Amino acid sequence: MNARPLSPRRLWWLAVGFTIWCLAFVILYALHAIGCAFAWPAGPLRVSLAIILLLHLVALGWLWRYRAATRDPGPELISSFMHTVVVWTLIAALVATLITFGPALLLTTCV
Repeated sequence: MNARPLSPRRLWWLAVGFTIWCLAFVILYALHAIGCAFAWPAGPLRVSLAIILLLHLVALGWLWRYRAATRDPGPELISSFMHTVVVWTLIAALVATLITFGPALLLTTCV
């Protein structure tokens, strides 16, 4: 096997989806805490949380479509495998973001 090894620079794609999920987690809960601490009205707080969630979903969806449309250059077996893994990781991050943060918008904003 004298195939060219996979470049470590391409491995960051494995973490990008759940990094965006983590950013959504931090930003949504920070905005929620700030809104409750300063007694913002429930309507604008809920709308701002929905906008933040939508922006993160759009970012994940765009990355998914971008990665699904492009292939990595390199050894065919590794390149094909990495492409499949990255695309499914982005899909998992998109679904996890929707399932984790979507129902939270239906709850009472501040207790």
